[in-house]
Amino acid sequence: MAPAATTKKKKKTMASAATTKKKAKAMAPAATTRKKTKAMAPAAQEDWFIMYGIPKVSDEMSKELPNASFTFNEVPLLSHLTVPSNVATPAGSVDYPYIAATDDCGLLLLCGYTAVGLTYYVCDPYFRRTLGVLPPDGGFSSRHSVGLIRNRLGSGIMVAKLNTGLFNTQARRITLSCTRDLCEWDNKEADCGHICKETKPWCCDGVLSHKGFLWWFDLSSCILACDPFLDTPPFYQIMFPHVPDPLRAAWFPVQGDKYRCLKVSKGRLRYVQIHGEPPLVSMWTLSSNNPSDAAWELKLKVHLPDIWSHRTYKSSMLPEVVPTVALVHPMNANRAYFFLGHHIFCVNLKKKKLRQCLELNNQELPALSSLVVHSWNLPAGTTKIHLSGSDKSHVPGVHFLGHYDSVDGFLEKALAVMSRSCPELFGMGLDELEEDEDQSVTMDESDEGDDSEME
Repeated sequence: MAPAATTKKKKKTMASAATTKKKAKAMAPAATTRKKTKAMAPAAQEDWFIMYGIPKVSDEMSKELPNASFTFNEVPLLSHLTVPSNVATPAGSVDYPYIAATDDCGLLLLCGYTAVGLTYYVCDPYFRRTLGVLPPDGGFSSRHSVGLIRNRLGSGIMVAKLNTGLFNTQARRITLSCTRDLCEWDNKEADCGHICKETKPWCCDGVLSHKGFLWWFDLSSCILACDPFLDTPPFYQIMFPHVPDPLRAAWFPVQGDKYRCLKVSKGRLRYVQIHGEPPLVSMWTLSSNNPSDAAWELKLKVHLPDIWSHRTYKSSMLPEVVPTVALVHPMNANRAYFFLGHHIFCVNLKKKKLRQCLELNNQELPALSSLVVHSWNLPAGTTKIHLSGSDKSHVPGVHFLGHYDSVDGFLEKALAVMSRSCPELFGMGLDELEEDEDQSVTMDESDEGDDSEME
């Protein structure tokens, strides 16, 4: 009996082992799939916000740091910066404080009027403080011609100002004023040998920092791009596409061009324009991030009546009126944002479908356009983080934040410097800009299926 029992037990053990092996073999593909899925999991996405370009100015004067606060709102609501009145004077319809540029690590370049005239600040959302940058000259220089750029190593930051008053297409002469350690300025004569097309008198609408270049643009004419870190930076000229029947609207100092915008999306410059009859939205992509060999490629062309007739637009109750172009989604180039009356809405241009529509209480706001909103990206994992300690390693290049103990200390030094170089200072006397509020969502419909992103 014993041998038979042993044999039976051995067979049972072997059968169990075979079954286990069979199960393991059957489960192997699933385990491999899980392993691959885990390995291919996407990295944490950057968070982004639509930053309203005109900050709120509080009545208080900040003597200590931090001295900047942020109101974060989910896209497409507008997010806001608030600074004390000694950083920037509350403004009227022309001389308003203005966020001129953003940095790929979240820094903001703020222009505001003080006792020394137009003053620049680098605003750091991580430490909630502003660093004053001594202006190259006094007076009311064009705030739209100044940009913020980080060097290719990420270790240094520069403020660069295009001196548009010296831009002459016939003489082809451009000069730049560039900061050195954000304390002193160098004037650089640019190499204009690559500027070959004459344009109308230059009117700078803004500047983007992208892939090691500053891209100044006049939406009615062209882009002028250069690397300001070079000793004699060569400028490259890229004309905007010519379209039939462009729409024209009255130009205002705050609003600027209503029907055109230049933004960065999916790592490329995107140009959007509403034109034609019936009106259509066209989007071009710059073929290269090197301005020396870049050209425009038409990627999308959508008639507005096709968007108006879609059930999602009809359900929003928006009127069939030509809107103002706001910006392009920084991670999905198919999605564009528009202003219309008190509303901001997002359209998937490829599907001709309205995705979101929100109401803004913008009765106190200046007229809205692409010039007063920024796609503000914060690096992955740093959303809404406001550090207050002394560790400055989170943002490369912010070691300069200790130059001044307070805004007043900066202004005192700036006033002493400016009084020697520019004795006639400008008075302020500016009207106060009322605060604005955003209202809740009125309609938000998700896309059916995944968006296929544009390359």
